[in-house]
Amino acid sequence: MILKNFSRKTRIMTDINITPFTDVVLVLLIVFMVATPALYESNLKVELPSGTTPTEDISRDVVVTIDADGDIYLDATPVSLESLGRAVLEMTAAGETRVIVNGDRNVRYESVIEVMDALARAGVKSPGLGIELNR
Repeated sequence: MILKNFSRKTRIMTDINITPFTDVVLVLLIVFMVATPALYESNLKVELPSGTTPTEDISRDVVVTIDADGDIYLDATPVSLESLGRAVLEMTAAGETRVIVNGDRNVRYESVIEVMDALARAGVKSPGLGIELNR
């Protein structure tokens, strides 16, 4: 009986080949890049019904104005900085309203920040800043 001695050892592959994985990921990325804009574009044409409630009653702007001298007005009525928050809350309690802050271009920046801070303490969420549109 002859015994054969296998001197050749089996080598285990320890490297991971990530090339197929990378190819699959890149293909998926391209598919999602092409498909995503289609999700946001709707081809449906919908004719919305009309209602009887006028939109002016639903949404009304509350305008806070700061003149060049730093005086504060709430819808053309002079108001102090301390009473501004309470007065705005009384006006916005009736419904959904936006608060717009109009500041004169020559007013101190600190005055606008004080008004915005008073509105934030009163619970006004994201008041807007008024601008004049150039036409």
